[in-house]
Amino acid sequence: MAKVNITINDRQVVAEAGQTVLEAATEAGIEIPTLCYHPALPPEAVCRVCVVEIEGQRTLQPSCTFPVSEGMEIKTHSPRVVEARRVALELLISDCPMDCTTCEMNGNCELQDLCYEYGVNPEEARFAGEKHEYPIDDSNPFIERDYNKCILCRRCVRACEYMNGVEAIGSLWRGFETKIGTAFDAGLQDSPCEFCGMCVEVCPTGALIPIERKGKGREWEFRHVQTTCPYCGVGCQLDLNIKDNRIVQVRSVWDGPANHGLTCVKGRFGFDFNESPDRLTRPLIKKDGQFVEATWDEALHLVASRLSEIKEKHGSDAIGVLSSAKCTNEENYAMQKFARAVIGTNNIDHCARLCHAPTVTGLVTAFGSGAMTNSFDDIAEEAEIYFIIGSNTTEQHPVLGMRIRQEVKERDAKLIVCDPREIPIADFADLHICQKPGTDVALLNGIMNVLITEELYDEDFVEGRTENFEELKETVLKYPPERAAEICGITPDEIVEAAHLLAENRPGALLYAMGITQHTCGHQNVLSTANLQMLLGNMGLPGGGVNPLRGQNNVQGACDLGALVNVYPGYQKVTDPAAREKFEQAWGVKLSPKVGLTVVEMINAAETGEVKAMYIMGENPMMSDPDIKHVEECLKSLDFLVVQDIFLTETAQLADVVLPGVSGFEKDGTYTNSERRIQMVHKAVDPPGEARQDWWIVGEVARRIGYDGLTYSSPKEIMDEAAPLTPIYGGISHDRLDTQGLQWPCPSPDHPGTPILHVGKFARGLGHFTGVEWQPPAEEPDEEYPLILTTGRVLYHWHTGTLTRRSKGLDAIYPEAVVELNTQDAAKLGIADGQIVKVTSRRGEVTAKVQVSDKPKPGVVFMPWHFAEAAANKLTIAALDPTSKIPELKVCAVKVEAA
Repeated sequence: MAKVNITINDRQVVAEAGQTVLEAATEAGIEIPTLCYHPALPPEAVCRVCVVEIEGQRTLQPSCTFPVSEGMEIKTHSPRVVEARRVALELLISDCPMDCTTCEMNGNCELQDLCYEYGVNPEEARFAGEKHEYPIDDSNPFIERDYNKCILCRRCVRACEYMNGVEAIGSLWRGFETKIGTAFDAGLQDSPCEFCGMCVEVCPTGALIPIERKGKGREWEFRHVQTTCPYCGVGCQLDLNIKDNRIVQVRSVWDGPANHGLTCVKGRFGFDFNESPDRLTRPLIKKDGQFVEATWDEALHLVASRLSEIKEKHGSDAIGVLSSAKCTNEENYAMQKFARAVIGTNNIDHCARLCHAPTVTGLVTAFGSGAMTNSFDDIAEEAEIYFIIGSNTTEQHPVLGMRIRQEVKERDAKLIVCDPREIPIADFADLHICQKPGTDVALLNGIMNVLITEELYDEDFVEGRTENFEELKETVLKYPPERAAEICGITPDEIVEAAHLLAENRPGALLYAMGITQHTCGHQNVLSTANLQMLLGNMGLPGGGVNPLRGQNNVQGACDLGALVNVYPGYQKVTDPAAREKFEQAWGVKLSPKVGLTVVEMINAAETGEVKAMYIMGENPMMSDPDIKHVEECLKSLDFLVVQDIFLTETAQLADVVLPGVSGFEKDGTYTNSERRIQMVHKAVDPPGEARQDWWIVGEVARRIGYDGLTYSSPKEIMDEAAPLTPIYGGISHDRLDTQGLQWPCPSPDHPGTPILHVGKFARGLGHFTGVEWQPPAEEPDEEYPLILTTGRVLYHWHTGTLTRRSKGLDAIYPEAVVELNTQDAAKLGIADGQIVKVTSRRGEVTAKVQVSDKPKPGVVFMPWHFAEAAANKLTIAALDPTSKIPELKVCAVKVEAA
């Protein structure tokens, strides 16, 4: 950038051409007061508090919008400037209730601070003014709106427009009656508002406050703890405000590398589950069918003795262990080590098997590494087109969805959405392809057919960086747009348009989630996404890549640290003698070379008696697994079941022993987000009652069985052991992560981390094309079950609902399960919107309220799976992808009828 020389308060300053006076002064360490300005928002210059005196200008100028120029001389605190600021402040407080002593924002109000700084006393102000008397709006469960304290700075409006992108609020009326509100001045809950809370975050007064915070503390009473959000795989940084061992409020961390201050409704307001009266506080042992409280010594002794007995009598592989994507890297390392070194089995798995197992198998085959290839920043800032398939991004990964939505709006980045429902982000798409569930391979092959036949692909990239192109070409030529469209239930023109958009806009980022993976062809689906991006040359560069979005906060980390049946930490195969010897030496025991049973296989083996006992940490298969009725029968068949969790979940209710662990707000350690970024988790509050750290519990069980190698003093000690054994984490330590998040591979302490994978060369050398044939789902509609059920998440809930349904606000705004039914199907069935319906599959039935609309494609029924009282997974089928062993949770046949 060109430089200009300016003078601020008689001081020489070199600024960049194009900067505003405020930006130049701030960089030079010269303070200019602001009120309507916020560094994360476009300036509007409405408050006039930041005015400065510029030589040659007749009037004072707002520093937040006035650009610098060569030779400019600026006074920031001349008598004229100070008097103008005093007048502006007096005008603002003339309509303010000035109830500072009872205001929630006392001590953290920017208007109050400026009045103090400039000596503006409300009792001595020159402008009495007429005051508004608006009623306080607390009609929604998250945000209280007190218009009497609003200074019309429009920060909230700009946050809604430029951060979230939904534009739920704006300026209403004119003159003295001007106020900020929604269309027709309705409540926020009746608007497009997603309750991300960014309006609350940027409000400079007490006009917008979190309802949950009211009466719980003032700014100077809070202790602040920065940590990583315990919800989805975006990995947002949060500032927790703590008082009296309670989380009172969540604030933004503006330099958070994954979220840059943005939050979603769950991250901002969904923390109160932590204080739920349902929290487990003491160990429970089941006696005569009823749980009774026990001491830790009793519970740990029982767990250790029963597992030891079963191992001695039936062998190590008679025990199955489930680790958790909700737990830290350190806890997952400890749990997989427990399974392998203490029990002696590779029967260790977790819920990645139910969400992203095909990502690992598919991307390893194609690229040599089974993880997201790019970073959120380069995707958001560099991609010319987004290809979203099988991901409801703005509801499942809301902060990333906000950023994509903004890029589409602000710089006209193109967007293709492929989903059998009208998901919210489809409203912003250049093209929404509404394919039939289970037809993704045919769709992707059809697009690649056009790219190849019209010679629109990147021939140089294919020639120089890939192999096996001829096999791919031979396969996709079988899928001309007409044939692919017939399979998918769409038009050939949509396929051609998608191919042309992708070819004409590069680089392009492909993003997917469980709409791609949760199929019996999940492995093939992932291979197809890799095929498409290699064909387009969208690999190893900013704004490109194949980017699987992880559904839980630490799915990536749990996989990385070895909570899988076939690999040790760092994806080192248990069947590799060299890898096995390495871990045997580190852990001091002989290890099994036999690949273990996956989560679904373990549960099935419980029914046959092959598995006699299970130890489950932080997982809830009674909600997350397919065919729940069968899962229940299998778990009840076990000789012994121990569950370690923070609530008495549907799975814990079946246990013989329940061990109370701690929440993500009550522990130290690390999570790894979707973009492979390892970040610190910091303990903010003490756990309730006698709940204990999960790594400590696992270590104590191990010690009682007779193994001391799991006795640690802290999570830091665990990471210090795990990192040298895990090449991709070789340079990771808590000391480094306390100042920065690092993206693996990070092989050494001086390595900066790797934002983009496969730059110049794939991890396996050449990228491998695979010719993938479309195959139909395991179960298709017929006369008896004529509709396709697909499942997913909603914005206000997460995973099995264990946490979010114990958050008062989240559950209030989305309190019950629904069945989404297409208008045409409802008319055929004689079903009206709001009616209670019964949904039946070959495995079970549930009842719930129906929502009739055009959101789902005709012939498709959608249900969220967060609700135990209408558990969608009572209906789903346990058919497995033969390669990744993921169940087909996204497609099964059902019928819908009035209940």
